Amino acid sequence: MTSPTPQSPQQPRSDHRPPGKNPRPAGPESDHRPPADPRPPGRSAPPAPPVSVRAVLTTPVGHLALAMLVVELLAGMQTYLNQTVLPLLAADLGARDRYGLVTAAGMVPTFLTMPLGGAMLARWRAGRLMSALTGVLVAGAVLGALAPNVVVYAAGEVLRGLAAGALATVTMGVLVAGLPEAWRRLFLAAGSATWIVSSLLGPAYAAGVCAAWGWRWALVAYTPLLIAARLVMARQIRRLQVSDDDKARPPLLPAAVMAAGVAVIGLAPAGTWLRLAGPAGAAALIWACGRVFPAGVLRLRPGRRAAIATLAWVCTAYFALDFLISPAAHDVLGLGPAAIGWALTAAGLAWSAVAMWCGAHPARGRGAYLARTGAGGVCFAVGGALVAAALAGALPWWLLHAGWASAGLGMGLTHQDTIIRCVTAPGELGLADDGISAARAATAVTVASSAGGAALGTLVTAGVAPSAAGVEAGLAVPVVAALTLMLALTPLLARRAA
Repeated sequence: MTSPTPQSPQQPRSDHRPPGKNPRPAGPESDHRPPADPRPPGRSAPPAPPVSVRAVLTTPVGHLALAMLVVELLAGMQTYLNQTVLPLLAADLGARDRYGLVTAAGMVPTFLTMPLGGAMLARWRAGRLMSALTGVLVAGAVLGALAPNVVVYAAGEVLRGLAAGALATVTMGVLVAGLPEAWRRLFLAAGSATWIVSSLLGPAYAAGVCAAWGWRWALVAYTPLLIAARLVMARQIRRLQVSDDDKARPPLLPAAVMAAGVAVIGLAPAGTWLRLAGPAGAAALIWACGRVFPAGVLRLRPGRRAAIATLAWVCTAYFALDFLISPAAHDVLGLGPAAIGWALTAAGLAWSAVAMWCGAHPARGRGAYLARTGAGGVCFAVGGALVAAALAGALPWWLLHAGWASAGLGMGLTHQDTIIRCVTAPGELGLADDGISAARAATAVTVASSAGGAALGTLVTAGVAPSAAGVEAGLAVPVVAALTLMLALTPLLARRAA
């Protein structure tokens, strides 16, 4: 999950076999592989302990996994905090006409540093890098909390975005290289559960702190817990060195182009400018992703490369639709905040519950993986059809909730096993090496989970609301249908990843 961006689990929020080979269950050796060897050369590291409550509380790998879960919980709560604070700070700072600036200030820097996180992780020790980036993140939050005007607040968001983008990739790198397979599966399953908790605690924290102390304190009150969790992670990974291609250079130009593509889409006004900026920004984003991803991803080369492509496809379509649900429900159906919140919560709970089960019982075999993604495609198709029909007025408004919950089920059935296929090294399954380094895999998974959804989501929400009247049903329904078709086609891509 670890992802950042939209308001549903990702995780915001896997397989690496050569063509023609069927997967083999990993043996005990792969389940207990140490995250890194802290001993001098020539001495073997002890095996990682089996997963248990005792191991979580008493072993270094358990402390690492637990700290990562705390960070995941806080990331989920952050989505609700942002939604609550934005209108309050805009009113307080006299910036109700600067929503675009505030949003872009936090989003664009994220996509600038996200592709660079893997290169940074391969060049510096993970612990020191995480500590430094956490310091920048907290500094940005403090600057925003103290901001006397919207320009200073935006500067704080820029700092936060720069750190958050790199941290997302660094955290994924720790997941790939720092946790043994059994512990990795535990984290992915438990990470889904944290989004259930965050959906309950997030609104309570945001509303409570804002009511008691104001929006400024809400921006920083949680940071001591975040710092503590990050420091625990940094301590446990202080000797971790993530592998990378020695010949690879940091993707500076692709990172700049990716950020520019997202900025062009996010800042373009509705109308003619958006119709021009949308294709230009999308083309820039695709070009950048093609250079950040391992070679062969965009060509759907079988194995882990196709899994990364599948992850990018499903996250782009789902999160774009996720961006649209709230404004469409409000403007077209006239639903209030409570009713809209229930729709979003239903999808999040459905995704999280199914993902927990899939994480605990991963689909290792080709047949099991295709069966799950096929069932996910059916859930996507049914869910999208219900959402479109409700927005068109052909069905009662509450079926939008049922439809979006069905889409959440589809995401739980598809996303979890796909990301497992992306982050599990071929050697842990007894398969041949695919040439994708841990740092490159971490970067690819992070970008695939976030970039497309943020860009397309911004584009579709602006496109279906061409005037001050808000979302128009005549525009929203065809867009929902198109995104549903994208989601329903996911099983076809998954066949290349299986």
